[in-house]
Amino acid sequence: MMTRDSDPGSVDDVHRGRKLIQDRVSQFKVLIVLDDVDERFDFREVLGDPRKFVSGSRFIVTSRNTKVLRSLNENQCRLYEVRPMNRKLSLQLFCISAFQGNAPLPGYETLSQEIVQRTEGVPLVLKVVGSSLLREEKSFWEDTLLRLGKIPHKEIIKRLKISYESLDYEAKQVFLDIACFYIGIRKDFPSYMWSDLGFHPVTTITILTQRSLLKIGDEGDLQMQDQLRDMGRAIVREENIEQPWMRSRVWDKKEATELLQNMKGSNQVKALVVDDAYDNVGKLKRQHFVTLPELRYFEAQQVEFIGDFINILPNIRWLCLPLHKNEGLHPINFPMENLIILNLNCSSNLQDDWGGWSQIKMAKKLKVMDLSDCPSLTKLPDFPESGSLEWLDVSNVNGLDSGVELDVGNLWNLKLLHLSNIKIGRITGGTIGTMKRLEDLDLNDLECDNLMEVLVDIGELTCLERLQITRSEKAIMDYQLSKEEEEEETTSSSYDDDEEEEDKQIIAAQMEASSNQEAEGGVVLGKLPTSLKLLYTSYKVVNLWELLELEDLFVLDSNSELKIPPADEDSWWKVSKLKSMMLKKTKIEVVPTTSTSQSSSSSSSSSCMLPSSLTSLLVWDCLESVWLPTLENLENLVHVAIKECSYLGEIQGLENLLQFNKLETLELTSCPLLTSTFLRGSAGTAAGKIVIESLRELCIRKCGGGIPHLPSFPRLTTLEIGPLTPPDNDDQGMESQLEGIARLEELERLRLSELVFVERLPSFSKLQKLAFLVISNMPRLREIQGLAELKSLERLILAGCTSLERLILPAAAAGDHHLKELDIRGCNNLPPGDLSALKANLPDVRIRWPHEPCRSRREIPSVFRGPELWRMVPED
Repeated sequence: MMTRDSDPGSVDDVHRGRKLIQDRVSQFKVLIVLDDVDERFDFREVLGDPRKFVSGSRFIVTSRNTKVLRSLNENQCRLYEVRPMNRKLSLQLFCISAFQGNAPLPGYETLSQEIVQRTEGVPLVLKVVGSSLLREEKSFWEDTLLRLGKIPHKEIIKRLKISYESLDYEAKQVFLDIACFYIGIRKDFPSYMWSDLGFHPVTTITILTQRSLLKIGDEGDLQMQDQLRDMGRAIVREENIEQPWMRSRVWDKKEATELLQNMKGSNQVKALVVDDAYDNVGKLKRQHFVTLPELRYFEAQQVEFIGDFINILPNIRWLCLPLHKNEGLHPINFPMENLIILNLNCSSNLQDDWGGWSQIKMAKKLKVMDLSDCPSLTKLPDFPESGSLEWLDVSNVNGLDSGVELDVGNLWNLKLLHLSNIKIGRITGGTIGTMKRLEDLDLNDLECDNLMEVLVDIGELTCLERLQITRSEKAIMDYQLSKEEEEEETTSSSYDDDEEEEDKQIIAAQMEASSNQEAEGGVVLGKLPTSLKLLYTSYKVVNLWELLELEDLFVLDSNSELKIPPADEDSWWKVSKLKSMMLKKTKIEVVPTTSTSQSSSSSSSSSCMLPSSLTSLLVWDCLESVWLPTLENLENLVHVAIKECSYLGEIQGLENLLQFNKLETLELTSCPLLTSTFLRGSAGTAAGKIVIESLRELCIRKCGGGIPHLPSFPRLTTLEIGPLTPPDNDDQGMESQLEGIARLEELERLRLSELVFVERLPSFSKLQKLAFLVISNMPRLREIQGLAELKSLERLILAGCTSLERLILPAAAAGDHHLKELDIRGCNNLPPGDLSALKANLPDVRIRWPHEPCRSRREIPSVFRGPELWRMVPED
């Protein structure tokens, strides 16, 4: 195509070459692959406008830098992040290189699997490692496996270093820091240190992610592929292979311990970690650190700083120092001038007389202070007077004196404040609303005498994104006690005095006019900040429809209802960004308006809607709820669980979710009045003709009514049914509804329980992926067909099937069964001689066949027990 009607040698300048490409290529429907493109590549300059190509043309562009791809028009391209290969394909690719075939040679199966696991499905690594093992002895394979766990293969490093070498100095330092120490750590912490060092973390992290050298998790944690981590550590190790104390970073715990014990070091060492496995370091004095003047990060456990540290560790920025020893010896003049992060969490022996407290007050750069889970503290330290703190966590400090005061006067710069599960007397120095930069506030189970006062202006926190506030047990008890006293007073007192009655009316009017605020457990919460993205609370939410940025809402153990605006008067459900919603012991109520006040509660469900952005909905233990908002608009819903709603009789719009083809898990449990589900269908509809593509897990337990027609679930992997009562005791209808199980060819886990009218189950012969099967408390069941054909079955448990007459399982002679455990309880009608036959046919299977019936979940092996969708036998 390129050489037609022209001599390729005549293309003697760049401009003419580009024009030739554009003119010739754009005339045809083409597939063009542009591999390893960098930021210097200009798509339009080389190929012209993509819209001028023949319809149906496709371009595949690969790059280590996602910024290159994002520069293209979003309407003209789709970004695809290459995922690691699955285990099966990884093994196949590895074998092509290592054995020039698709499977390992005899004797190499285990080694091949372990090596593939170490490579994490990276094609490049699979090919390089596999090629190096071709025709090598097994001892060489074993050595390679060991080296893969320590140092990446030289060829791998050479390939992976291409992206690293192109980084600037600051980006290289950040990359090496992460590779050696900070994988799994929230990016905020090291960013404070990097910023102080002039490494520009925002820009640097962006560059590393664009070049696929780093990933940021959903919670902001730093993630790095193992091969990249090993490459980074190899780069540091090569700084000085023989002398670890001459490297910039020492992450190996043994090497770090020897360094300190032998008082070795150099000005090259910038970061050092000592693990608690090497707790023989003991007491650390100034002489241990004299040779480490450039140390900026130090993490250790089971150590104690003692002595005078004046002019030692002048560059220390980050101390991670859980204290588990206390022999009355404390550091003097501990360096805090440049300290940015102080992590003392989980210090079992951190006490009020620790020598470092006196220096903290003068730590002018301190940004992060973590004192969580320090049980020996009885009072809080003096915080830096500079107001530099941005992150303070004092959660779970259970030893604090109840009269301790928290002075927030110098904490105006905080971005995170966690005070959960502690008892303090008062918060002084101002209100929470004065912390204008606060983004994350956790007050779960906080006991504080003046909490109501300091939360009065919480709505002014315009930067707040995460709020967690639930009542402590004491607050709940006080609230319940106050309600009981109020009821007693109401029933025992008579208001004969007109003046007393007038006072009562005035108080009631004042409470009603207080912006719908409600006192619960001694705390009044008003309007919440509209900037919230996560809310976890047991208090009334008075302005839910204003929280349009909210993504996660958890309301639990609330003594009042959750008010939702009516659909016909507010567009909240259309514009909200809410994705996850959990309601526990909470009643939903429509905000009363002129149009809704006259309507009955039966029509409430149709008068309000949940946000269409929802992907997860859990309604749990809402005993008073007789209705839920309609689900007909929830086109993005993926997970639904409705449990223990005793008075719930209907779920409107559940059948609509199937048409959206996104619902993956559905759990309906302990809703005895729920007699109609989306699975009911019509009597004239053939079960096999109803196809539900997306559903993967389905659990229906302890609900009223049966399931007349079980649809086809092409992707269902987990199914749990029962106990259920068939409509009008129609036992034959119950059996017919279960016929659809035979069509669930992707099924991996199946539990059927307390279907007391069922005598026959459909054949399981087509369920070739079924690995876990539990059938319990089905007293009329006589036979289970198709078990002998289940080649993938690993665990089988039968309990309380008193009429079961025979059990036919795959024999070991077949050679391809995977059965590992067989547990039979309370199936007394099975012939005792079958046990001997089973043991003979399945010599490698662990078989349990006690004579007594199964009475409790505790008698079931732990591997079969689990929460939520996978409960094996009825609860005690």
